[in-house]
Amino acid sequence: MAMSTGELLRVEGGDLGPLQAGREALELHIRPLTVFIGEQGTGKSLLSQLLYFFRDAEYLLARYGGQSDPDTAVRAVVEGIRSGDSTNRALASFLKPGEVARISYIQGAALASERRRVISIRQKDRKISPLKPFNQEVEGWLRAWFADPSQRPQFAQALFIPAERSFFSRFVNTDPGMLGHKVLPLTMREFSRALTEAGRIFQEWQRVGGTIPSQARVIEGIVEPALRGKVRYSQLGRFAGRWQWIPEGTEQPIEIEMASSGQMEAWPLVLVAQTLWGLPEPARPVYLHLEEPETHLHPAAQRALVKILAYLVNQGFHVTLTTHSLTVLYVLNNLMLASELKTGDNQPFLKPEVPAPELRLAPAQVEAYFFARDGRVRSLLDREEGFISEAELGRVGEELSYEMNLIGALRWQLQQAADNAGG
Repeated sequence: MAMSTGELLRVEGGDLGPLQAGREALELHIRPLTVFIGEQGTGKSLLSQLLYFFRDAEYLLARYGGQSDPDTAVRAVVEGIRSGDSTNRALASFLKPGEVARISYIQGAALASERRRVISIRQKDRKISPLKPFNQEVEGWLRAWFADPSQRPQFAQALFIPAERSFFSRFVNTDPGMLGHKVLPLTMREFSRALTEAGRIFQEWQRVGGTIPSQARVIEGIVEPALRGKVRYSQLGRFAGRWQWIPEGTEQPIEIEMASSGQMEAWPLVLVAQTLWGLPEPARPVYLHLEEPETHLHPAAQRALVKILAYLVNQGFHVTLTTHSLTVLYVLNNLMLASELKTGDNQPFLKPEVPAPELRLAPAQVEAYFFARDGRVRSLLDREEGFISEAELGRVGEELSYEMNLIGALRWQLQQAADNAGG
């Protein structure tokens, strides 16, 4: 499995929407597990989407570029990631009139120029342009593909797992064609393709004599108790060809659309994660981008999903996720703390609640960035302590605690005043 040994994402020039890069460049060092934290509308998904494009530009341009002109092809893909096939939506609308934002991606052992991809986004003509040498790289790809279509890359190196996962649960049985419709962002279309392939693999495993890889079993053991059930694809009977949910403690299946919102949200993610090992190694996406793993989930299920992500990282995948959840940070901090434990002499003293070695994360594997309201981005990880600061996500809880104390004090004052008036 090919992987980078260092990645840097830089935004400079004009302010790109909520990201204030006009004063100084924003630089994000990307590690095997990178977490984007912040309020809504602070640019987390935007940067994750741009990173997704850079990581898998050759495949995405081959599949969705559709033009022999590098500028047009790059614009179609970058804007299609966010909005689907539409000529009326431009990423340049995030910029002020006359401004140009420059986004760079550098991949290499020492963050040198082993691979440097740069695009500029201009507000004036609503244009996205690949800059040299990336322009020449794209032009070379397009020329080769048009001369010989068999040279187009067949396998994606990255997979974007969108926040709208229950959308797939709603349509996977009733209208599968909707999941690949061109009006959807290409991230959702690509995830639909991945889910279809995962379903094919899963069905093979369900057949008599099918062998389920040990890694898939590990994921199943982590998440099934937390989700209180598991998914099944029916091969026979009146539900043949349909996905179902089997609640914990029963063999009575229900349609996937009848599962809880959290179960509908989680099963596509879990299924794709399990079936990565059912793909030949060249076809496995190395980079996984995940939006809000906590959506619709009880904290216990959130904990299970984060452990799955840690397991994937330790299996050689790179995970970039956005989150608003304190639970996600609590779990990550525990997994980093547990990495200090040795698995030799102290093993007899370990309790079942202590994360297993294959789930532990060394701080060197992790980075966490906070996207502030003022458009700045800063690291929340204390690398020496191996700890992600929880203060920013915990601020609302502190405000609510203060509010509760203030209300309590006012109630006491009012009661005292009433008692004095009555006396």
